[in-house]
Amino acid sequence: MGLGRVLVEKVQPEVLEWLRERVDLIVVDPWADPESWEREAPRVDAVISRKGRITRAHMEKSRGRLKIVARTGVGVDVSRIDIDAAREHKVWVTNMPGSNAAAVAELTFGQMIAIARHSVAADAAVKTNRWSDYLRFIGAELAGKTLGIVGMGNIGTRVALRARAFEMALLVCDPYIPASHVTALSGRWVGLEELFKDSDFVTLHCPLNKETRHMVGERQLALMKKTAYLVNLARGGVVEESSLLGVLRERRIAGAAIDVLETEPPAKDHPLLKLDNVLFTPHIGGSTREAQARGEWGAAEEVVRVLQGEKPRNAVLEISP
Repeated sequence: MGLGRVLVEKVQPEVLEWLRERVDLIVVDPWADPESWEREAPRVDAVISRKGRITRAHMEKSRGRLKIVARTGVGVDVSRIDIDAAREHKVWVTNMPGSNAAAVAELTFGQMIAIARHSVAADAAVKTNRWSDYLRFIGAELAGKTLGIVGMGNIGTRVALRARAFEMALLVCDPYIPASHVTALSGRWVGLEELFKDSDFVTLHCPLNKETRHMVGERQLALMKKTAYLVNLARGGVVEESSLLGVLRERRIAGAAIDVLETEPPAKDHPLLKLDNVLFTPHIGGSTREAQARGEWGAAEEVVRVLQGEKPRNAVLEISP
């Protein structure tokens, strides 16, 4: 029978094979088959989740059976996993800190370059025989510009290291790190409003919680230069979307690169989708083969560890006896 019954989203075949040797496995895609996910979630001992939701109702129906929800990514979005309920029901919740830091940092620069150099529109022009449109795609350089990083954890630090190679000046806002950590990377620690006012590119790498929800709103966006860009590869809820829509629609900032939204996937008529100064990706910041492998193997090992009666290594909350 194995160590227990485990619900998992589709992961690499090697991880599934390793798990099947140790547990009874149920593989469900919560997007393609939400009914099966809802049915199985309360009937397992552990869950390995990338996007699937585990709610208070799931934990209550589990009646103490569920022992761990292991996230394959670095964040734990409270809209995906009810942390308060997990604490009450003594369910471990784990994540994989640092597993996607390189992937997100690299995409950050890829998106900054793409939006500043109009790469997507230029590609479309060539493919539709509009080579002569090249003069429309005069862009901006990263070199000599100021990059503002909000959140200096694993990802933000990787972004800061790469900014030096792009010859960018660096501003950082993170109330939980010392200024010495920023100056060691040739940057300057500043408050949030100063960062938005003085940066040419603002990139967000903070978690979504009570402190950061809608942290970026009309006040902060109004401080940005008309030539500046906002990059969000953190969580959609950090930015107040109605305020962002306003400054983009009125071209009070140059543009935005957005990997995350408050509701994913967005409604087909979401007004941000209609703007030509926004570059979208579907929450793929950590979607590289390397990052996925680190996260999936780590989550699988956490589940087996807990089902064997051990404590997890990367718990995001403490479970009292």
